[in-house]
Amino acid sequence: MTGGRPKRHHYVPQFYLRRFACQDDPNKVRILERHGDVLVTGRKSINRIGYEDSMHDFVDNGVAGSIEGPINRVIETPFFNSATWQKIADGACASLDETDKIPIYGFARHLQRRNLETLRFIEAESARFKAGALDADLSTEEREMHEWIAASADNAHVLFREGAMDTTIPDDAAVINVMVCQSPIPLRTSTNPTLMVSVPGRQSVFGTFFNNLRTWWLTLDSHCGVFIIAGGPPRFTNSTMPADAARMINRQYLVQQGNSLTVRYMICDDPDLDDDLEWAGYRFERRTTHGARWRKAEAKA
Repeated sequence: MTGGRPKRHHYVPQFYLRRFACQDDPNKVRILERHGDVLVTGRKSINRIGYEDSMHDFVDNGVAGSIEGPINRVIETPFFNSATWQKIADGACASLDETDKIPIYGFARHLQRRNLETLRFIEAESARFKAGALDADLSTEEREMHEWIAASADNAHVLFREGAMDTTIPDDAAVINVMVCQSPIPLRTSTNPTLMVSVPGRQSVFGTFFNNLRTWWLTLDSHCGVFIIAGGPPRFTNSTMPADAARMINRQYLVQQGNSLTVRYMICDDPDLDDDLEWAGYRFERRTTHGARWRKAEAKA
């Protein structure tokens, strides 16, 4: 606690992580924890993951402030009390319908913009801009934004705070395609839950349909998730996904963990984890008290 305020600022809501709690302990989740080239499976208390000390605090003109309270009051609590979240919390994702489309999109967008990964990405891109390492073909708008961020050591956090507290409905909401998917196998998530799965101009692991689309995935609970596709046509569907598609989603969270700046924990409780770790290039080392230890295999010469 700092001045009566909590120091531990969660960038993943604990009410979200509880959807993946262990059956024998509602306060813990099964995790894959990253330590450099080493991954360790085990169990972790929900309040001990997905946070950064004093992440939401700032000083403006000599006055200390924080968005920790406003995030909870303005965004988290209203969504937690919404009819949409009630369906998810009740395990009734099959009942999600068109009325839940914008709330789901807004929640996924919020989870992405408030995440520690986003803050570190803004800071890293700003450092690249200062070093002259960004592409020379930045648009005028992008260059002006980077110049503004570079003008002050605080501006990266200002931009992050604006995104984390943004409650406006985006212009593209009217043409969002939301595909709720019921999974026949347990689904994974991570401490950066909104997963980018395709962008225009890049071949997608999910097939040609996604190659020219900007698409995110958000796991809602251990057997349901949602594709959010930008650019239309506007649509809402709720159906069962094939097991192989769910398996690809799970593997993408493993890829995310390996490539990210900040994702230390993947939340996973499924029988395919060992096979997927081998697929991702890890080798089993030994059993531990609560799980197992894996290490990234050395690349062959």
